[in-house]
Amino acid sequence: MTRKQLLRKSIHQRFLAVALLPLLLIITLLTLYTVDARRTDLAQNLLRAGDASSSYLATISDFSLYSRNLKLLANTATSALRIPDVVGIAFLDNSQAVVLSTGHFSDSVLPDLAESSPLQTSQYLYFMKPVYLSGVDFSDYQEESLSEPDTQELVGWVALVVDRTSMLEQQQSILTTSALLFLIGLLIAVVFTYYLSLGLISPIQQLTTTIRQMAGGNLRIRAETGTEDELAILAAGINQLAESVAEGKETLEHRIKFATRQLQDTLQSLQTKNQELELSKQQAETANQAKSDFLARMSHELRTPITSIQGFVRLLDVTKLGESDRQYCQIIDQAALQLLTLIDDILAFSKLQSNTVELAKQPLDLAECVEQVTAMFTPQAQHKGLYLVVDFAPDLRLERIGDSIRIQQILGNLIANAIKFSDEGGIFISLKSNAEQAVLIEVRDTGIGVPRAAQDQLFNAFAQADTSISRRYGGTGLGLSIVKNLVELMGGDIRFESVEGLGTTFTIQLPLPFSGTTRQWSMKPSRVVLSGCHKAINQALIHAMARFNIADVCVVGLADLTAATTTLGPDDNVIICTSSLLSPDIDLAALILDLRAATAAKLILLAGQFNFYQQFNVRERASLQPVAFLPMPPPLAELYRSLGDITHTGAVSAHHDSEQVLDGVNILIAEDNQFTRLLLDTLLGRLGAYCTLTSNGNEALAAYQQDRFDLLLIDVHMPQKNGIDTLVTLRRSNNINANIPALALTADILQQEEQHLFEAGANGLLLKPLDERALLVQICKLLHLELPATPLPSAESLDEIPADLFRQEVKDLLGRSRDALSAGRIEELREEIHQLLGIAGVFNLTELERKVRQLHQWVKSGQMDRVDSLLDELDQDAAKIDV
Repeated sequence: MTRKQLLRKSIHQRFLAVALLPLLLIITLLTLYTVDARRTDLAQNLLRAGDASSSYLATISDFSLYSRNLKLLANTATSALRIPDVVGIAFLDNSQAVVLSTGHFSDSVLPDLAESSPLQTSQYLYFMKPVYLSGVDFSDYQEESLSEPDTQELVGWVALVVDRTSMLEQQQSILTTSALLFLIGLLIAVVFTYYLSLGLISPIQQLTTTIRQMAGGNLRIRAETGTEDELAILAAGINQLAESVAEGKETLEHRIKFATRQLQDTLQSLQTKNQELELSKQQAETANQAKSDFLARMSHELRTPITSIQGFVRLLDVTKLGESDRQYCQIIDQAALQLLTLIDDILAFSKLQSNTVELAKQPLDLAECVEQVTAMFTPQAQHKGLYLVVDFAPDLRLERIGDSIRIQQILGNLIANAIKFSDEGGIFISLKSNAEQAVLIEVRDTGIGVPRAAQDQLFNAFAQADTSISRRYGGTGLGLSIVKNLVELMGGDIRFESVEGLGTTFTIQLPLPFSGTTRQWSMKPSRVVLSGCHKAINQALIHAMARFNIADVCVVGLADLTAATTTLGPDDNVIICTSSLLSPDIDLAALILDLRAATAAKLILLAGQFNFYQQFNVRERASLQPVAFLPMPPPLAELYRSLGDITHTGAVSAHHDSEQVLDGVNILIAEDNQFTRLLLDTLLGRLGAYCTLTSNGNEALAAYQQDRFDLLLIDVHMPQKNGIDTLVTLRRSNNINANIPALALTADILQQEEQHLFEAGANGLLLKPLDERALLVQICKLLHLELPATPLPSAESLDEIPADLFRQEVKDLLGRSRDALSAGRIEELREEIHQLLGIAGVFNLTELERKVRQLHQWVKSGQMDRVDSLLDELDQDAAKIDV
């Protein structure tokens, strides 16, 4: 029995166990001792009797054994058998040979008996004693020649057999009697102890029963023991405790009733207050909505007069004003820009505070997303003489899922701050991934830095390092607060390091999952020579080369450039950052022409605010081939195409002067589809025009700030900012390009959209697929040029488009269309189908165009049940497309 089981027994059982166990132990020990002692005595007595009898026989049989008097030995043996328990006798000579035996004697025991006496078997005891001849003159019986015998001469042995049966029976009788006496004594002890314990345990059991009833809630019962010992004192204490508990219970019940009444009153009061709070909440939400509506209206209402202010100021700026008046105009224009920035910050902060910002989860290209932002800030940075560098790690996967608008808003705030607080050096943006494949974006500047005392408050709304910052640089202090809120809303993290006077580095971690597509950047190995670039630009270009599978990159100074390029072949490339060459002491045109004379490698010229087309005439441009002109920082896709196929990057081929009908014409192309941009660039480039390529309205508006254009070719449907909105913004601005002719391009347009398009300021409309002759007619009409008499050059470069790249673009558009269909985003679905229709029309893919138009018609008419099967059919056809 375990201790836990023993504790579960009643106190009566435990008392009996405690009382009986010692008694049982004592009785058992006494009984065992008695039985053992008596049995041992019986065995010892039998041994002593056998030993004495055998010794006696050895004494009296010496002469008869010596003389071999068998009759006398037999009489002696017969007399010995009368001794109790003696059942056998044997006389042995001195060689232990049997002379005479009688009774139960076995010769087989003699060997063992000779070694050990007495010898005990299961029934008998064997005793063996030596017989010595002593005290007898036997000369009369021997020959006279014999000498006197020795008085201790061994003449033989006597063996005695004693039966143990009687002794064993007596031992068994002792055992039985003792066991019976043990049981009787034990029974008497148990009965006596039991009745004795009843008298002792009964009061305790009464107390136990009373306490159980008290525990059950009966506090009126009292404990009684009927004794005057310690148990009576215990019972009195229990009774007193019960009275105290009963009194406490009554008091507690009164208190609970009182507290319950108070709680009911409090709950009723809270209910009333909750109703009041709910009403207040509704009023606050209404007020907050009214505030948001007010801010949205005020944003529009404020922008309109500010835009007018900017427009008229810029008009004044281009008139004949004095130097002081021109400075005043620039101050007014700068103040208007700052006011617009403040309005944007306040509106964005208001949306974040009211939790009305919803994140989109759409496939995006990190390179395009970042490059669109940097393109807008490049003129501002270059105006201050700052470098703006974007560095993509070679192993960073660019195809992600996220909200590109919010990412651009984050980067825009950080880049704007970096430019604002930097007077020299540059802004260096790097993108890489961590072990979890999250995107790490680092924005580093060489500005004034943040004092250590102000760093804890940097992300707080309306907080700046000190009041002098606001006075000197302006701003609301909302930019970084908006950035932090957007980063956290996207599940990311932002941190910064800053040293006052040296600059600040912001690091953003965004968990952007991979999209389903992966772009293949690899191209055949070649050699690349870099020259004239800042070391950070060199690093960014080297990383881009690594992404393109180009490992042989050499960085040289301008002085060693010609010597380093003489061994390059036609498949190699020379990349030159011309921003360092734009000084009065350097003739850029002569340098580039000399370099072309020294090498057959492709030339890629990088610069910011510089029109290469106006730097060289037609014959010089022809002599420079192959050459590409890219902005700084160069877009990754444009750099890739420039390195891979120089004829697709804006270069123009040598043609007869009579074919250069658009010679000297600067055209801005805003088209989101890269293949349409390629077609227009190639076609117009062959006619002598210089084309600047942008992929959406925002990029086009940014390009307006960098150069003067003669014509705008704009797609109607574009992401972020479509063609109609772009035209509205352009026409309402006071930019030098505000009134240039605009020719709209589209694969499909609604009547209402066409009306809005011309109301926005379009001067013409062409439907895709583009007719080359009709395009040239429209351009010459808008620019008041004479049409050429010779036929137009064919767009042979279209045959050089990589088929895999074209199929991948079609597949991506079909994939995004299917995603938009499954998510029920009909407008997005129409936009993707529009892009697909444009590609099919541009490249005269009749069957693909027919199916896409059918798909477009079904979407417009709401026949969504038929769209999915046609998307699958188009997906199968895409793999067979031959461009």
